[in-house]
Amino acid sequence: MIDRKGNGTYGFFVANYGGPMRLYELDEDGHLEDNAPAAGLDHITGGRSAAALPIVSERVDIFAGNENGPNFLFRNNGDGTFTEVASHLDLDDRDEHARGIAFLDLDQDGRFDLVLGNWEGPHRLYRQEASGLWRNVATPAFAAPSRVRTVVAADFDNDGYDEIFFNNIGEPNRLFRALEGGIIQIPIGDALEPQGLGTGAAVGDLDRDGRLELLVAHGESGMQPLSYYQAPRNDNAWLRIMPLTENGAPARGAVVTLVEEHRTRRRAIDAGSGYLCQMEPVAHFGLGRDPRIVRVEITWPDGASGVIESPAPNQLLRAQRV
Repeated sequence: MIDRKGNGTYGFFVANYGGPMRLYELDEDGHLEDNAPAAGLDHITGGRSAAALPIVSERVDIFAGNENGPNFLFRNNGDGTFTEVASHLDLDDRDEHARGIAFLDLDQDGRFDLVLGNWEGPHRLYRQEASGLWRNVATPAFAAPSRVRTVVAADFDNDGYDEIFFNNIGEPNRLFRALEGGIIQIPIGDALEPQGLGTGAAVGDLDRDGRLELLVAHGESGMQPLSYYQAPRNDNAWLRIMPLTENGAPARGAVVTLVEEHRTRRRAIDAGSGYLCQMEPVAHFGLGRDPRIVRVEITWPDGASGVIESPAPNQLLRAQRV
């Protein structure tokens, strides 16, 4: 789902395989019509994943991870049309086959960075530089090829630093931690699943206890049950923000900024969430054991903003556009 004009009206972006991408929106008579050609989105390739959030503009952009062809990054021009810019930013990765993608602010500089999982090819960790170009900073362990499906970036243990989960099919899953000094591989526990046929994974606080759960789906080449994982309990604090539209629906494409005493972090309410999955429309922040929240800033897809001053930790806050 994407609000390309920032007017509270959502359409469905479809990344097709071998055919033109689509953008289905309601016309004045309430019928669905494909506006992808008019919006500049009707490109053709092997679509595998998509994410929609403000990546390189102040509105909602679209990144499409593709197979048998270059990736696409559609920059929002601000008028409801898009310009494809992946090759100009070194994000096309045309010789690989994208599967899972995830966006996070890796180095907490206010710009979103990209995790790109390539099928049986080197995985990428693209850092968005101040110059506007993107640089691959993946370590050898992170880049090591695998039969990847979904990629998830989330703070599972609420220590204030994201983990990056690679869901693989027919081989062990992997888990990395994003620290201020870089990326390190960490033990994954029961979620290793060395014989798992992972096809998709999603994260969310399903039992509302402030800890994120990981749900992994299996299949394609064999039948396996769903897996459900949770990090061990600890004393780390957390804060969850759910931006809403004027009508009370999840504001997909909104950006939530958490300003703490010593750092600032950002999360987007992603309208795509990668390969064969959809994440919850909540910005989840782990706070560690000494939370010092100054304020929370929310920016909606139309550019409107709101501030929550000094919220207490360990709660879910709903912020509705007014």
